[in-house]
Amino acid sequence: MTAQYDTITLGVSDLDRITLPKFQRGFVWNKTKKTSFIQTLHDGFPFGALLVYPETSDADSKLVLLDGQQRLSTILQYQHDQIPFWKPLNFDKYQSCLTSINSMLDEEHQVTEETFDRLLTNKIDVADWADEVAPSDAARRKDLRDKIKELQTEIAQFVDLNELGILAIKFTGSRDRIADVFANLNKGGMPLQKYEVFSAAWSNTEIRLLQAGESANGLQDKILEYVKSYYSNMETNAEFELNDFSEDELSKSRVITLSEFAVALGAFVHELLPSLVGDTLSTQNEIGYGLLGIATGTDNRKLSTLNSKVDLINDELQLILEKASRICVDLNGIFSKLLNQIIAGKKDTYVPGLTSSFKTLSYFASLWNLEEGSEEYRTTLKNIPSYYVFDFWSRSWTSHGDQRLIDYYPKYGKRNYLQRLTLEQLLDAYAQWASDNTPGINFSKEVKALTTIHSNQSYLSSVLPHGESFELEHIIAKKLINAAENDRERRIFAGSLGNCMYLPRQDNNKKKEKNLYGVNQEGKYDDLMTSSLYYTEEEFATISNALEARDYATINALIMQRGHRVAESIAQSLLG
Repeated sequence: MTAQYDTITLGVSDLDRITLPKFQRGFVWNKTKKTSFIQTLHDGFPFGALLVYPETSDADSKLVLLDGQQRLSTILQYQHDQIPFWKPLNFDKYQSCLTSINSMLDEEHQVTEETFDRLLTNKIDVADWADEVAPSDAARRKDLRDKIKELQTEIAQFVDLNELGILAIKFTGSRDRIADVFANLNKGGMPLQKYEVFSAAWSNTEIRLLQAGESANGLQDKILEYVKSYYSNMETNAEFELNDFSEDELSKSRVITLSEFAVALGAFVHELLPSLVGDTLSTQNEIGYGLLGIATGTDNRKLSTLNSKVDLINDELQLILEKASRICVDLNGIFSKLLNQIIAGKKDTYVPGLTSSFKTLSYFASLWNLEEGSEEYRTTLKNIPSYYVFDFWSRSWTSHGDQRLIDYYPKYGKRNYLQRLTLEQLLDAYAQWASDNTPGINFSKEVKALTTIHSNQSYLSSVLPHGESFELEHIIAKKLINAAENDRERRIFAGSLGNCMYLPRQDNNKKKEKNLYGVNQEGKYDDLMTSSLYYTEEEFATISNALEARDYATINALIMQRGHRVAESIAQSLLG
């Protein structure tokens, strides 16, 4: 069979021919990866070829980038500002030159790294600067200018972009096979997510939005804005012109693809349900695509078939958005109170330690076909918070979450949240989870979440004055624990639920070797200690003696006892 590609070599000056297709993935290289790539260019080693597709048959046609976005974006960043790449790769030389320059200057004119970087990039005029720092010493001014110019020359020659040849494979096959080519890329870089493949494969699908202002509550208008925002962010982050996208044309046509709708739906849900749906694109994709699976009865494991449900989605578009919106508002009304973390200067910061996308989707699935305001709907909503904690303690969603999720779909109905849990069930699940406690000093995200739930249901909800600042801390002071055990062989359950709570920041910062009893003037914290199930003075005396005697079993027993009391408090509050 005839090969459907040619090889070409591009120079940096050719990069303005590159455009980014709508289905290309976001920029995913971190700083270390990008710096390593620049070192590869400096060494003259070969690097992976780009994959492009010509828009026309003209010799100077624009080239649609199918693979290689990270490499080209890094080259453009380096072309724009070399210092962030050269500096970490040549820090000894950088520091030596800076030290040498400072040795020529008096104390008043010492140069910081920030100023030195600005000099090297000519953001500060070198000649003017030299005149300022050595106004009466022409020889010293010349030495300063020469040193900086010498280093600038070395930086400029580190990678000669004018001589850089970028190998590209030009796909010459049929345009309708681009998505197949993209989906099969696997060149050892960042792996493609299934949602990126869906985006490519569904590029010809159409979801037709109502004209501006025609949809109830402007829900479809919001979806369009999320699509625009998504591409605006992609274009900004990728540093390339985005191919086949015009915000004006999108506003006029109001036609989006199935994958664009799924991505926008995920962002829509995040805005309404931030307590359960995070702000990362991957999480929002899981929720957006997953919700379309629920709405169409499509198994989450078979989301690739959603494109066969486009007509159904178009017919029920407004209904899908209305249901999703209502359920989001109802769930956020519950979980924003449970998971909101009180941090000074920050609003609506949630602790997601017990949350997973499949778990969250199960709440939508269980409520999707229930009539709003019905007894079943109200009962389900009331029971979901206790299941949220119970399912974590019982590890219900730790594996095969997509398989478990299907049981909550309305069309199957094998699982739901209609059955009220008992206190015994919750405490049995907690006991099983707690039995796996291991020694350590750091709090896990799960312990942070459970502590947040407990605090919001008890001592932070009614005892402490509004507006006071708190921090998540060890009840038995971390300094005392570190003094009583070896860092390399932890023996105390210091990072477990029984040793974690939110403490008033101002006084907590003063008591690094004490406890609240030592700062409880005039009974200031009596109510706090009671409602938070704080250790009694007798328990603290026992702990103090045990720390001194290295009696880890006694310390751990007291920590576990308080952990059980906290778990019981959580369970009782959730059950009402």
